[in-house]
Amino acid sequence: MPDFTAREPTLGYLYQARYALLLLLTGVEEQELLLETLDDIVLEQSGTPRELLQTKHHVTSEARLTDASPELWKTLRVWSTMLSEGKIQIPPTQLTLVTTAQAPDTSIAAALRPGVKRDAEALRLALKNIAAQSKNEQLQAAFEAFTALREDQQISLVENIYVLDSSPNISDTADRIRDRIRGAVARQHREALFERLEGWWFGKIVEQLRTSPPPAISGFEVYDKINFLAEQFRPDALPIDFLDAEPDNLDASTDDRLFVQQLRAVKVKQTRIEKAILDYYRAFEQRSRWAREELLVGGEVQSYERRLIDEWERFSAAATEDLPHDAKSDALERVGRAIFNWMEQTADLRIRPNVTEPYVMRGSYHDLANRPTPTVWWHPQFFEHLAEVVADVGEEIR
Repeated sequence: MPDFTAREPTLGYLYQARYALLLLLTGVEEQELLLETLDDIVLEQSGTPRELLQTKHHVTSEARLTDASPELWKTLRVWSTMLSEGKIQIPPTQLTLVTTAQAPDTSIAAALRPGVKRDAEALRLALKNIAAQSKNEQLQAAFEAFTALREDQQISLVENIYVLDSSPNISDTADRIRDRIRGAVARQHREALFERLEGWWFGKIVEQLRTSPPPAISGFEVYDKINFLAEQFRPDALPIDFLDAEPDNLDASTDDRLFVQQLRAVKVKQTRIEKAILDYYRAFEQRSRWAREELLVGGEVQSYERRLIDEWERFSAAATEDLPHDAKSDALERVGRAIFNWMEQTADLRIRPNVTEPYVMRGSYHDLANRPTPTVWWHPQFFEHLAEVVADVGEEIR
């Protein structure tokens, strides 16, 4: 038999978060959502809880939700305790058990499905009967929590519980989210949109769980994010994913890549070199992701690089035009810094009109400066300078 002890809880947490996103996508925009407060998921409107949800995910598709199921009774214990302690009022609060398990058609859980006409008194008595007859010691606390309620509370509980058995599992939930957002972008971009939306969503969940009091996430916020992401897949734009990304080891003092040597050659300070390394890293990762997701049309990067080189050639030619043949090193360095400053501070060359994030251009220039034979450089005599560096390194090795 496979051991699901570690897989089940992990998938359960991920399922809870993913299902929460689906809830906001299928509910009204004014709805707000909290995780792990009163219940697994709490849906509010104007700060008032409207629905509490327990989510249960099973690795196996054979799971069943029977009358004596621990899954059913542990859920009843939670809700019975909150009701007896006055933490919830029912009505108006609705209580929903979302489970991938299947309830037999003759079970209590099946009688609690939405849309099924229910006899609350008969269901209450059936639950009391199970609590009285069961010998399961692990569920005694759950039985006691339900039977300790007043009769009217038991009736109210049964009338306001809804069981969504055979709910979509974690993979099917993802498919339903994809279906909800399918109209936001062209077909070929749907998976890329889903990945970015869910990445943002899990970040929001982590932020919520770490903050006290936790900030609710609204349907408005989710739809605004979808619209924001969808705009990045228009023909004149591209998604930006690495704005805050950093390499594992950022140490400009030991970095000997050619584009870093180029910056040292014109006496650029360490702080700016570190920023250049970040730009290079972010642009490299970004362009790689665009390529993996096939967001770039044929030859687009090469065309962009030709534009970068052409603009650099024009500015460099103007910057070095008045340099004397025997210009001193400090003058060469000063002009080189001016060329670099133009690229870093002034130039605005975009791969597409609405790709405005500067790291794309700056990092692309550093990539061109890092080629085995650089196609851009800052120091007017960089190749001569590089030859000296290589010679010095060779001397040190000997």
